Amino acid sequence: MHRPPPLFWTAVAGLALVGVSFGIARYGYGLFLPRMAETFGMDEPMQGLVASGSYASYVLATIGAAWASGRLGPRLPIALGVAAACGGAAIVAAADGLAALAVGVALAGASPGLVFPALSDWVSVVAREEGRNRLFAIMNSGTGAGVILAAPFALAPAALWQHAWGAFALASVLLGAGAIALAPPHPPKSASVGATRARSFRAADLVAPAALPLYASALVAGLTTAVYWTFSIATIFEAGGSLGGLARPEIAFWALTGVSGFVGALTGDAVNRRGLPLVTRGTLATIAAACLLIGLAPASGAAIAVSGAVFGAAFIFVTGLLGVWSLRVFRERPSAGFGATFLVFTFGAMIGPIVGGALSPALGREGVFVLAAAATLIPSLLPARAFARAPAVAPILSAPRSPTASEARSHPRSSAPPP
Repeated sequence: MHRPPPLFWTAVAGLALVGVSFGIARYGYGLFLPRMAETFGMDEPMQGLVASGSYASYVLATIGAAWASGRLGPRLPIALGVAAACGGAAIVAAADGLAALAVGVALAGASPGLVFPALSDWVSVVAREEGRNRLFAIMNSGTGAGVILAAPFALAPAALWQHAWGAFALASVLLGAGAIALAPPHPPKSASVGATRARSFRAADLVAPAALPLYASALVAGLTTAVYWTFSIATIFEAGGSLGGLARPEIAFWALTGVSGFVGALTGDAVNRRGLPLVTRGTLATIAAACLLIGLAPASGAAIAVSGAVFGAAFIFVTGLLGVWSLRVFRERPSAGFGATFLVFTFGAMIGPIVGGALSPALGREGVFVLAAAATLIPSLLPARAFARAPAVAPILSAPRSPTASEARSHPRSSAPPP
């Protein structure tokens, strides 16, 4: 009987892990926000504040996990990520007040921050260099799978919505167990004695002029996409949107967003064919269009469907593009630059719901989405040279190797947040 190769099970376990941590634990808040607001009497500013607490915990967890995974191996932070998803969902399920809800949402939001840096180390340990990108791409697609899996639970009667979070807690354990079992207990091996060592890392490397357009774009993209993830369902729900006669059109919209996210796997090919400036501008324009459709026509079935479909794909695209861009800018320090770029992205995501929630009473939710659409287009004004201000030819490197122990201590491992 033919048995699947070991990497098959690694890919499946990683995909399930990302689905639990990102698709459910992190983005489940936006899916259930209308029910949470009704149950706990949350106004718009409070809704944004609770969402931002989730992103803040994600930032802190990412920093801690990057340190732990590089020294103790991927298994520990992955186990902690599964525990955070389970514990956070359980607290939300049992919450009897706003404070408990906020704690549960923040703990669940820390889950992907614990998981993702460890995931990159896991891939580095088990796969050869030529297979790492494919393996990581498969795992990363779990965000869309998790979003799709969570959507039907939102169809539960209003009085039973917390039971869905109890199911999320159980799913976190069941789907995360395989990843805990398969994840390596030790970090990637150090370089061989004869390997060439790069110069020591300097903080000044991360604030070079070429990095500033990248950081500005990451900040804007994080801010506006977080507004979309947090408030889109609530905006459609409150506007009484319709979609093909469905009783809960916002749930179908959410599932459509998850399905279209799989298109993001084409990011690398698009950049190779069309170039980073053109693809980045097109992706930002697509996100802006998705926000504008929600802002102008949240009750229209056609607008809801198109917005969800294009945003799901564009969100995965933009995180991939930021990764490609950072690797161009930080050719000598790819992991440090990669980590810094996505910390800036997540900082934007942390402040986005606060700003959106604060502006909602004055502008209305629809006005916030129109403003987000305009803000998303700002990085598109950058000149083409700003997208690749780096040497045209990569420096000559020695044979592929893992980082030395001193390098591992010098800069964190991090990776992009899918959705």
